[in-house]
Amino acid sequence: MLDNHNDKLNILSIPLRDLVPHSEPMVLLDSIVEFNDNSLLAEFNVTENSRFYDASCQGIESWVGIEYMAQAIAALAGIRAKLSGEEVKLGFLLGTRKMNISVPILAVGNRYQVYIEELYMDDSGLGAFNCTIRHNDSVVSDAKLNVFETSDSSQLKP
Repeated sequence: MLDNHNDKLNILSIPLRDLVPHSEPMVLLDSIVEFNDNSLLAEFNVTENSRFYDASCQGIESWVGIEYMAQAIAALAGIRAKLSGEEVKLGFLLGTRKMNISVPILAVGNRYQVYIEELYMDDSGLGAFNCTIRHNDSVVSDAKLNVFETSDSSQLKP
């Protein structure tokens, strides 16, 4: 996927909004830390200005973690597109069969790491990823997400 170290540095300098096809304020991740052909590590901080922040619980409800996971998958797809000289494709979270959540709140002031690893991606655009959100060395949540990627916007019409 990468020819050299400079390619990786160039990709890491691209704003997330150019890799994840969402408009502000829905780009939730703060940065990409590392990636390779089949996995990515991203980070985000929970602040009072974070999308989905709830002052009554001093954080973000942990079920929102599924969107952070999905955006990390989208970021990897965006990186693949940029490296191939293609447009970033539309991606859809189809769902998960099981999501484990070990804490109820992603607490304000904490930095979290989102790690995603591709299990498969077929030619039709259907794929599956193992995903984990950690705070320090503790797993906050994990899930296997099913996704669909397409460059054909006509598939979106009813």
